[in-house]
Parts: sequence; structure tokens; C-alpha cells
Amino acid sequence: MMRTHLSTRLESRTAFVGLLLVGALGLAGLLAWQAFDAGRSHARAVQKTLQEQARFAAWEYAGNARDFLDGKVLYPGLEVMALAGGKDPGTPLTLERVGEIAAEKDWPYMDGVTGVFRVPLDGGPAAFEGNDAEATMAWLADGLRLRVLEDTRPGWEPVMVRMPSLGGVFVYRLEPQERSEAERIYGFRLTVEGMATPLQYAFTESPLLPEGLTGDHGNGRLFHVTVRDASGDSLWASPWSYTSDVSATDTLGTRYAGLVAEVVVNPEIAPTLVIGGLPRSRLPLLVVLLLLTTGLVAGAFFQLRRETELAQLRADFVSGVSHELRTPLAQIRMFSETLLLGRVRNEGERRRSLEIIVNESQRLTHQVDNVLLYSRAERDGVTVDAQEMDLGRLVREVAEAFRPLAQAEGSRLELVAPESLRLRADGTLLRQALLNLLDNALKYGPDGQTVRLGVQGDAREVRIFVEDEGAGVPAEERERIWEPYFRLRAHRESSVAGSGIGLSVVREVAEAHGGTARVAPSDPGRGARFELALPAPTLAGEGGGRDMVRGRTDEGVRARAPAALSRRMSSEALDSS
Repeated sequence: MMRTHLSTRLESRTAFVGLLLVGALGLAGLLAWQAFDAGRSHARAVQKTLQEQARFAAWEYAGNARDFLDGKVLYPGLEVMALAGGKDPGTPLTLERVGEIAAEKDWPYMDGVTGVFRVPLDGGPAAFEGNDAEATMAWLADGLRLRVLEDTRPGWEPVMVRMPSLGGVFVYRLEPQERSEAERIYGFRLTVEGMATPLQYAFTESPLLPEGLTGDHGNGRLFHVTVRDASGDSLWASPWSYTSDVSATDTLGTRYAGLVAEVVVNPEIAPTLVIGGLPRSRLPLLVVLLLLTTGLVAGAFFQLRRETELAQLRADFVSGVSHELRTPLAQIRMFSETLLLGRVRNEGERRRSLEIIVNESQRLTHQVDNVLLYSRAERDGVTVDAQEMDLGRLVREVAEAFRPLAQAEGSRLELVAPESLRLRADGTLLRQALLNLLDNALKYGPDGQTVRLGVQGDAREVRIFVEDEGAGVPAEERERIWEPYFRLRAHRESSVAGSGIGLSVVREVAEAHGGTARVAPSDPGRGARFELALPAPTLAGEGGGRDMVRGRTDEGVRARAPAALSRRMSSEALDSS
């Protein structure tokens, strides 16, 4: 019941901490989303600012283009036309005469003029001089006259009409007359190339944005401008072209043939147009931080699980040690009270009681030494006090000390040890390791089994082995059995008690001596063979090489006999050794 209550508390604590970690991860995700959304909002605000600046630049360019077209082309050109006879139907209108007046007025755009015309609105004959005269005359007599009659603008305003099929742009003005005279249209046809200069001036002569915002950057470094007609054909474009998602358009108006100016912002210079510059994307950083947080939470979950398992293992360890200590203590107390109260009937029973007290005391001492050794190993590591010793003698002493415990469980201990094998090692640590292996073999083997303890060796290492006749160790668990508190899956629900640190102490002792502890492969159900391997270079004295395996074999006797017979057989076994 205590274990169930402890497990429930551990599970509740784990669930609560896990809920906190999930909440922390969710909060981190929410904060990351808020930061990401704030970054997007900032980016949208910056994009909107750039878009507004592009619109302003397009509007400014359209205004500049209208001013330059009016001041450089339309008004001066129509004035030249008027002086050359555009207003007087009695005066011949010729390109030669227009050229002379243009030269007198220093009008530089005469090279782009490909035709001049005069059209009365009362239906009289139109006058035109230039190329494509027939098609042009037809359009002047019908199309242009009808267009002017439907126009509601003041007659003195210059007007541009884009006619790609007739080559270029027609610039004209309606000249109002007295009631007795017919009104007439006069003007000239200008090539697209003739319009390039005023459109370029509109781009280069004045900044499209305030200089306090653009700094030392000119329009050409900041923008790319394209002027198109109503059909989308390009009439002029600035030299440098940019690809950007920030652009704006503005129209010059119907009086200027419906031309449209498109302004594209240079993406490399765009940060200078925004106070503080363009915000850098924080998405990669947010993703990295979120992944890092997720990793930390996952690590915390893993560590929490490990801590929970460790807490459970420690609880099992306390329970197992308590059980291991309770049994010999109960035996010692019972037989001590029997002796104290004088309830023994003869000397045999008295000797048997003392033997049991001694054996249980040895078991108790072994358990306490095991816990102390493991505790020191975890805290400071295993300290080896290496001295010259006889390994064969040590193994025989361990066998003699353990044989009564094996007999008490109905098992037999068989010893295969050399007569003499000297090496430098810590005898106390080796004794503890061998007792752990023997105790493990006795605990998990069947009743009536034979446990073999022996020493083998070759030129590389000396192997102290313990074999039992139990179920063996599965291959997938042969490495994990050396971990503290680990138990085989087949034994986790069994009634066999244990501290869970015996084999861990064996490995610590082996590694402290520069050796290894391992389980030899075996078939399932054919028993287990545990080996404590020490390096051969530690050997000294006699008994090395092939002589190491030469020794004697002692066989124990079966127990489970009546008390008197058991005492006699135990005494004989001790005497025979």
C-alpha cells in the first residue's frame, strides 16, 4: 500500500510539473506569435509608408511633367504655330515657315515636329503639311473636329492627343473667333522622341521627395519612372530599372493624352526613406528561440521522467534494503532470545542457533558494506588500496564464508580456484564484489542448483567467474543490469527482494582495478555466467600463464536436512576445506 501511495504521489507531481511545462511552452509560443505579429504589423506599417511615399513621388512627377510639357512644348510650340499662320486662314501654313519662326523664338523642339495643321470647325477644308497626309487629313476632318466640338474645356488651353497609327502626338488648340468668323483648330504633330526631353527634365530637374528624407540620393538612385499612354505603350523611361513590390502610378490628365506615370522604388534605398530603416525579419530568431524552448521543455520532460523513475527506484531500493536487513535481524533476534531465555534443549541446538546468528550477521554485514561502498562510489568514486595478495586464497575464503548461506537455501557451491595466484589488488573490494555475484546467483537461481565459483586466465586477463543454473539474462538487458536499481523485466513483479545495487558495485570494483564486469552469452534457460575480469599485467609471483587454471575443486553439500545433520555436514565441509 505504501508503494501504491508513493507511486500515486509521484504521478500526481509529475502530471502537475508536466502541466506547468506545457503551459510554459504554450506561453512561449504565444509570446513568439505576438512578437511575430508585431513584426508583421511593423512591416505592414513600413510598407504602407513606402507606398505612400511612392504615391507622392508619382504625383510629384506627374505635376512636374505637366509643367515641363506646358512650359517647354505645348505653349511655346502653339505660339510658334500661331505666328506662322495658324490663326489666319488666309496665310499658307508650311513646315518651312514654322521652322523659321521656331528658330526666331529659339524653340528647340522643331526637330520633333513631323506635321502642322489648321482645321475650321464650320466644316471648311482643313490644311495639313507633313507625311501621311491623306490619313492625317481624314482624321483631322472627322475625328479631331468631332473631338473638339464635344470638348467642354476652354478653347485657349493646349491639348495633346496620342495617335500611334498616325505617328506621334498631336498638339492643338481651339482659337475662338468673333461671331462673324468660324472657330478653327491649329497645332502640330510631335514624335514620341520629341517628348522625351521634357519628360526627362520632369525627372531630373527637381526631387520627387523632400531632400531631408532622401539625403544625398537623387531621383535616379531612388526611383525608376516609366511614362505610358492609355494603351500601355511606353513613351519614356528613366535609365535604371528596379524590381520592387513598392510602386505607384499617377495620370497626367486627359489634356495630356491620358499619359500615366509609374514610379518604382529602389528596394536597396528603400530603408533610407523610413525613419529608423526597414525592420529586419525576426522570424528566423523566433523560430530558433521557439525550437530551443521546445527542446528545453522536452529535456525537462525527459529529466522529470528520469527523476520520477529514480525516485521510484530509490523507493524500491529503500524497500528492498529494509527487507534485506529485516530478515537477518529477525533471525538474529529470534535465536538470541532463544539462547537468552534458555529454550535450547541440548548443545546441538545451541550450536545451531549460534551458527544461524553468525551467518545472518555475516549477511547483514555484507548488505551494510554493500550500501556503504555504493554510497562512497557515487560520492567520491571507488578508492583502491592495492596490495600484494593471493587471489586463490581470497576466492577460497569467500567460498567458505558463503557456503553456509548456500546450504541454507538448499544449493551447492562448487569451487574451481588455483593453488596460488598472486597479484596486486584490493582484497576487501574484490571480496565484496564476489559476495555480490554469489548472492545474486543464489537469489535468482532455482532451489537445489549448483553455483560454480572459479578463476580462469590467459596472457591478457584473469577472470573470476560465477555460474548459476537460473533462467539467464536476455541479450537486450545484459548491459542494463549493471545500472543501479535496474531489475530484469522477468523479475520486476517477483517476490525476490534486493537492494538493486549489487551488480553496480561489482562493475565499480572491476573498473576501479582497470578491468571489466560482464555477462557471458548463453542460451535462454541455461543459466548465467558473470565474469569479473582483471588485466593480466597486474599478475606477480608464481602461478601465472597456463598454471593459473590449475587448482582444486571443492564441492559443497546439499542442505535442506535436519538441523543436527545440517550442523554435522557444515562442520565436515569446513574441515575438508
